[in-house]
Amino acid sequence: MKKLVVLLVALISVVGLAQVNVDVFGSYDFVLFATPTAASPTAYVSFGALVTYEVSEGVEIGGGVGLAWFLAPSTDTIATFLGVDSQYALDLLVAAKYNLPIDDFSSVTIKGYGGLSIPGLTSFTKLGYVVGIGVYYTFDMNTFAIGAGAGIEMRTYGSSNCTAVPVGANVSIRF
Repeated sequence: MKKLVVLLVALISVVGLAQVNVDVFGSYDFVLFATPTAASPTAYVSFGALVTYEVSEGVEIGGGVGLAWFLAPSTDTIATFLGVDSQYALDLLVAAKYNLPIDDFSSVTIKGYGGLSIPGLTSFTKLGYVVGIGVYYTFDMNTFAIGAGAGIEMRTYGSSNCTAVPVGANVSIRF
């Protein structure tokens, strides 16, 4: 029991001293390749939020949630791709970010992320995976930053998978 209390106090101390950031992101994802091609989405929209902690100068790690809304000519196409009767997928993400300063007001942010993707928001028996990396040009204003950029993202749901180019924005608020 003493070890648990000591570990909990150490964890609270580290979190209390860390720089906490909340990132809100959104993107329009252009699908480059998908299998099966007969049941592939043409694009999807994704958005969500991350809570990250600054572990060293410019390096942050954390986790969050996202939502992907798949676009296609018909909902049957998406249902075949995801394996469930839905157009949505809930993403449970872990992420790492690196901020490379350019000058006092701008930086380049490199963000890598990955995690579980739950098609239909509640279908835990048909779990998928998502992994991606993005590069953003970011304008910093002390405790607030806004960035725009692109990257590459891969999703897998059973035997279906797709590779997409997300183009979007990232807003970060530091506490």
